Amino acid sequence: MQGFKGRQGYLKNKWIVAGSILLGIMVLLAVFVPLVSEWSYTEQNAAARNLLPSAEHWFGTDKFGRDIFVRVWYGTRISLEVGIMSAFLNGMIVICYGGIAGYTGGKTDLLFMRLVDILDAIPSLLYVILIMLVLEPGIKSVVFSICVSGWTDTARIVRGEILRVKKQEFCLAAKLAGARPFHILFRHLLPNASGAIIVNLTFLIPKAIFTESFLSFIGVGIAAPAASLGTLIREAESQMQIYSYQMLCPMLALCALVLAIHLIGFGMEQEGA
Repeated sequence: MQGFKGRQGYLKNKWIVAGSILLGIMVLLAVFVPLVSEWSYTEQNAAARNLLPSAEHWFGTDKFGRDIFVRVWYGTRISLEVGIMSAFLNGMIVICYGGIAGYTGGKTDLLFMRLVDILDAIPSLLYVILIMLVLEPGIKSVVFSICVSGWTDTARIVRGEILRVKKQEFCLAAKLAGARPFHILFRHLLPNASGAIIVNLTFLIPKAIFTESFLSFIGVGIAAPAASLGTLIREAESQMQIYSYQMLCPMLALCALVLAIHLIGFGMEQEGA
């Protein structure tokens, strides 16, 4: 994967266009619905409990009388925050870790990769759950727990790309010109390996969103009064047999969010192939 084909390639790729449109619509709804709606995501109304979807409450109400439409888009906002923040922090880790391991080689590379193997030997969800049980529930805690072990696979990919690119002639020319190792790594090698790196970092976003939703569903993720999509699904579990729409709405929003980012990532992968 050498690099992307440019802006025209993006605009012509149907997967990127479809994913971007879907994601853009969801981002707009996540930002503006909680702001402009007459209903609050925390407001309870005993007289409006378990209402079916209607013109007043588009997704109906939950067992506490809260508007599900507002809560779904508020939860989408939290899920997006977790996904983007996790991908950004993981990106910084994998670029530095995998880049240094691939460029340095030798004993440093061996040590770095063995540490990655040790982290991978234990299921990542075990790290995440244990950390969440110790830390106070919240967005920062979820992001930190995801970043502890969510970067290892991508670090291997970055290392492999750097190993491939550093054998090319421009790298040798930079060394002969007297460029320092970090200058070569960050100004020459990483930009030329950016295609594979960006694609894999894109796929980290839906992975983080799903992990957060799973944590919230089992009760160790986002704490009340905040509510992610996983929290909404968990709260609707007890109502599933009678009021299935209460679980269906956040589930569909979660699937659409993950699908949109996967479509963008798949399209970028095609453009960079």
